[in-house]
Amino acid sequence: MNKMTLAAAAILLAATASLAEEGAPAPAAVQDSSSAHGLPLRIYGDFRARQEKWNFIPIPTAEPNITRGGYNNSFRYRTRLGAALDIADNATVNLRLVNMVYNTTDGADAFSWPDELSLDNANLELRGITGEGSRLVLGRQDIILGSGRLVLEGTPLDASRTTFFDGVFLHQPFDGAFSADAFAIYNRDEDDLAIGHEHRKLRGYSPAVDGRDEAAAAVFLNGALLDGFLPGSLYYIWKHETSARNAAGENVPNADIHTVGAIVRPKFTDRLTGELEYAHQFDPASDNGIDAALAFASIKYTAKGTTLTPYIGANIGYLSGDDPDSKRNEAFNPIFSRYPFLSELVVYCFDTEGAANWNNLIYPHLSAGLRSETGCALDLTAGTMRADERNGAGGGRDRGDLYMAQFNFPIFAGFEGGRGKTAGHFRVELFDPGDYYTSDRTAYYFRWEILVSF
Repeated sequence: MNKMTLAAAAILLAATASLAEEGAPAPAAVQDSSSAHGLPLRIYGDFRARQEKWNFIPIPTAEPNITRGGYNNSFRYRTRLGAALDIADNATVNLRLVNMVYNTTDGADAFSWPDELSLDNANLELRGITGEGSRLVLGRQDIILGSGRLVLEGTPLDASRTTFFDGVFLHQPFDGAFSADAFAIYNRDEDDLAIGHEHRKLRGYSPAVDGRDEAAAAVFLNGALLDGFLPGSLYYIWKHETSARNAAGENVPNADIHTVGAIVRPKFTDRLTGELEYAHQFDPASDNGIDAALAFASIKYTAKGTTLTPYIGANIGYLSGDDPDSKRNEAFNPIFSRYPFLSELVVYCFDTEGAANWNNLIYPHLSAGLRSETGCALDLTAGTMRADERNGAGGGRDRGDLYMAQFNFPIFAGFEGGRGKTAGHFRVELFDPGDYYTSDRTAYYFRWEILVSF
């Protein structure tokens, strides 16, 4: 049975299976920045403070078998300041600057002021020029499509500072409940618009590859079938990764990845919902090219609550791994989902393969949580991770057992218009590694965060 059949079977079997990702984004694209108050110029911003501690996170090499020296303790302080200026009834110029001071036990990764100030967003947004409800955005912008498993993160190496893409985005509604989202982008490994002397790398393909840029084009067709019971999307994404050189001065050839896929989100009742996604990757220009897959399935039940609303869910995810006995490359390429969409801890387990290079993973897990009318929320996840292929130094398929908990809480509701709104969270993850790794130490990850909007 080949990988495509296995992946499709994973989806069908997991129909008994809330959303697979911890904190996964809701389906969305670039946000409409038009003014709700009739003001031609709006100034906004936020300040985020974080501390992260982690240790014993395993990697699939024999020596060392844990990443980044083991214990890490970092403080990250990110400040963003943005402005939106309406230059016409249907046109807005958006600018946003971001700076992050990043103090860590690993001095080589430390950010400091004023080594680099990033122009996080710089775009022109045009509304209604291709029909009512349409939105065209030209320039540097954030883009989220689908459930964020393929399109969300444009700058995976810059340590939670930005997620931008450089290009053009179009949201085009059609008659009825159908629409299309399309984009074309070119992301350079270095930010040409950064202010300062550092010019940090943004892609992070592997510790040894430098200067690899990315180009891409995609279209998502969105709609709802069966009288609204089955909303979802069909999509196609082409991505080109430019040639580069590794630390030894050797050429790393360019790559073209074509991805076709579909998402459906059945709504069985007001309380019982599900999600199924399947994507296939290939390269039609090469007989021995790419043959990879992604599959996710989940089912979630949300109980009717008064002051507290509980939910439970079952989920499974599959990201193919490369078979060393095959001429094809079967390792799934994360495209633009190289961020901690499954786990903050496990993303570091891929350090030897590049920043957040999710692949070679089978992940069934259960989730549960509570939502309070006060704005508090608790999310719990427990599951086991297995490897699709035995390419770890331990020789086995058992990656390990993962347990996660996050508590979100409001601190201040803010003044009129949301100015001053303040919230925070605590997050804890534990990972007990299996025989895929040679480390047998239980890894942990802890984070607290405070976010103030102004």
